[in-house]
Amino acid sequence: MSSHAVSYALLHRRGSRAFFLARSAQHLESLRLGREIVRAAVALGAVIAWGGVFLLVAG
Repeated sequence: MSSHAVSYALLHRRGSRAFFLARSAQHLESLRLGREIVRAAVALGAVIAWGGVFLLVAG
């Protein structure tokens, strides 16, 4: 009977851990999205900067 109590306790811990990991995964997903937005903004800024350089050289 004590083995059932131990297995129930382990299942209960796994459930809590899975819930915690799900919340962490959502947090990581939002961080990943934020990094991609920053990366796209930096790339756009680089393209605009290179365009300005070409205009200065050509003009």
